[in-house]
Amino acid sequence: MNVFVPIQNMKQMHEVISCDAFAVILSTAFCSVKTQNPLNNSELTQLAKEALQKEIPWYLSVNRMILQSEWKALEREIVFAETLAPTGYIVSDLGVMHYLKKYYPDRKIVLQTDTTITQSHDTGILLSMGADLVVLARELTLDEITEIVRQYPNHTAISAFGYQVMSTSSRPLLSNYFQHIHKDENVLYQRYTLQEEGRMERYPAMQDEHGFHIFAPGVLEIFDEVRALEEVGMKNVMIDTLFIDDETVLTAIQALNQKINPDVAKAEISKKYPLTKALYYTATSAVKVVSE
Repeated sequence: MNVFVPIQNMKQMHEVISCDAFAVILSTAFCSVKTQNPLNNSELTQLAKEALQKEIPWYLSVNRMILQSEWKALEREIVFAETLAPTGYIVSDLGVMHYLKKYYPDRKIVLQTDTTITQSHDTGILLSMGADLVVLARELTLDEITEIVRQYPNHTAISAFGYQVMSTSSRPLLSNYFQHIHKDENVLYQRYTLQEEGRMERYPAMQDEHGFHIFAPGVLEIFDEVRALEEVGMKNVMIDTLFIDDETVLTAIQALNQKINPDVAKAEISKKYPLTKALYYTATSAVKVVSE
């Protein structure tokens, strides 16, 4: 299985390589969201050079929508990244994908929009537009994913492990809150846990330079489902390491690569994190509340 793994330091680089990760994902403050440790240019350079030396593919995460006013800054970021010879880019914005395919046609493009790619026609059109790999929406059931993977086994990927984003906003909601209660708090890239009155669930949340993000309370785990999907041709999975310790990340990689028994992995991980299958067996429509 081709496992794509975000990393933030050299130790993680060497550990995920030892567990047979397929590719590493690097993030910067300008290009990336939903990361706790964005890399500066020096750190990005060191990790990119190490990836090239170790012959592991590396991708720059550009997983946000780019405003027109930010375009020149994006071009500068890409020009710098290109000096480091990335394998490709993980993008959310179709405009960014078009730009990269036009000016850097040799780079691989992984399109990951989180929610909008929900059926095979979406996938086919996006591949025809230049995407090399399309990450399917997180809200799909196992049956829905299976149907798409059967049609595009070499060009689809899924999120297989990690906290799943529930909502994102360009507004700095945590800063606004602490300002409202007259408390000076450094909120950038810090984990907060939110609990709604009357509910038991505790929701991880964070704010970065681009806005506020809140995540589902459980960690997605589909080790058994990945094996079933592999049988119909799926080859690529993405994992998210946000809020998860390094040891657990390595356990997840090993489980996805069938290096350890999935039941053993789940037993170990569940001691630290609540696990969930998300909507794999419950269609999104089945959990919607209908207003009278």
